[in-house]
Amino acid sequence: MRIKTDRISEIAALLRRETAMYADLHKIARQIQQSIVKNNIDQLGALVESEDTLFTRAENLRQERFSLLQNLKQELNLTDEEYSLARMLEFMDEGDARQIQDLRDKLIDSINKLDVVNRNNHVLVNYSLDLNGKFMNLLLNLGENNTVYHQSGKVKTANTKRRLLDKKA
Repeated sequence: MRIKTDRISEIAALLRRETAMYADLHKIARQIQQSIVKNNIDQLGALVESEDTLFTRAENLRQERFSLLQNLKQELNLTDEEYSLARMLEFMDEGDARQIQDLRDKLIDSINKLDVVNRNNHVLVNYSLDLNGKFMNLLLNLGENNTVYHQSGKVKTANTKRRLLDKKA
């Protein structure tokens, strides 16, 4: 039994749409990276909202592809153990199988590129948060252990701790 041409066209179209969606996500992830580096919080917020919308669309496409492949599995009377894209390719003409495999490889490449940028963004955000924490610590402890010099030239440690932020207020 061979997979019908219209089914192969559906799979190909879905793979193309998913690949384009992940390419758009990659572009937004690069813009997010620039916003993190430039500390542009307003732009970062807008980009994250756009990214969330695209991720939802990408998930819908993934589910649509999964549903289509599930239907093909049933049409071909394959068990769950036999079910894989590699196995599905066996039911296609050589040219169609090559086309679907190429589209699958492009999709995987797009996802991997997005993953690399997202991992870098994660590192950048963590580094930024760490720096912000260190700066806040520095500011909050500003003036701690102030030394005072007397006329005799001897050092006397002040008893009062001056702080940038008054905790009593």
